Amino acid sequence: MGDYLIYRIPGERIVRQTGRFIKAEKEKWTGFIISDFKKKEIYRFEKEQEFKSGSFHFSRNIKNYCEEKEEYQKEASLFLQEMINRGIKKAVFSRTKTVEYHTSPEELFEILEKTYPKAFVYLISGKSFGTWIGATPEILIESEKSMVKTIALAGTKRTQNNEEWGQKELEEQEYVTRFIKDKLENKGVEKLKISKREELVAGPVKHLVNYFSFYYPEDKIEELAKTIHPTPAVSGVEQDKAIDLISEMEKYDRGFYTGIIGVMESNRSNLYVNLRCAQLSDKKLHLYLGGGFTSASNIEKEWQETERKAETLTKVLKNQ
Repeated sequence: MGDYLIYRIPGERIVRQTGRFIKAEKEKWTGFIISDFKKKEIYRFEKEQEFKSGSFHFSRNIKNYCEEKEEYQKEASLFLQEMINRGIKKAVFSRTKTVEYHTSPEELFEILEKTYPKAFVYLISGKSFGTWIGATPEILIESEKSMVKTIALAGTKRTQNNEEWGQKELEEQEYVTRFIKDKLENKGVEKLKISKREELVAGPVKHLVNYFSFYYPEDKIEELAKTIHPTPAVSGVEQDKAIDLISEMEKYDRGFYTGIIGVMESNRSNLYVNLRCAQLSDKKLHLYLGGGFTSASNIEKEWQETERKAETLTKVLKNQ
């Protein structure tokens, strides 16, 4: 039984392939790529034949974390206090949520693909890591030859909420924008343009976003992606301190959640941050959910934010 890959770049056709996932930590990125949060585990997909549907690889050792509200409140409060003690301006704390599904993984992908036309939607299954599914709205790098785009995405509230954004969300998003701007300028990108702050609707939630466009050599796009990732949207400010805090305080492995996912070709790339994703076991979805903490964070509101983000996947289960 081989490995499986199904994905759809926004506005393009669905790609279905059978083959195998190969470790690519020391290889140049080509084709479909997926990494973990810290970029220590990187895989590329090697196509072997035309797609043939079959059995999926399900992991048996998935570790869940802070699924219950009481546990989340306790661990998140400790995380927030330690973040403040270390002088970290922002850090992302994540948890899991398990829900049942009663259809095939392929049918779940098809529902996600139809529901989120502007997201990068995928379903992958590998012997090494099990089966993952997701619909992520966050672009890491989009490039066509030397013309490159990226976004600064942060802050979350319900799509129907038309109240003004709070100071906490505005600061959170500003941290991400400033981080990316500094990284790009340090890399010497040319003709950098940054849009005004806008709202981006992603299904049941919406975010604050700035759009970046610039020119950069196409043979250095992989290096640029590794430089930008992980942005403060999934790590924090200061980046290194925030990553250390996450490693110490989150008592589980994020796996591919908040890693890099997408496609690298010779003169084009479509790379994303792997958000709104879940790992599949037999008839269960293990969702990965995070929230950006600042000194102004309210633990109850952070819990509610993770619940809203879960709806990106859970709401499609009603269409089974």
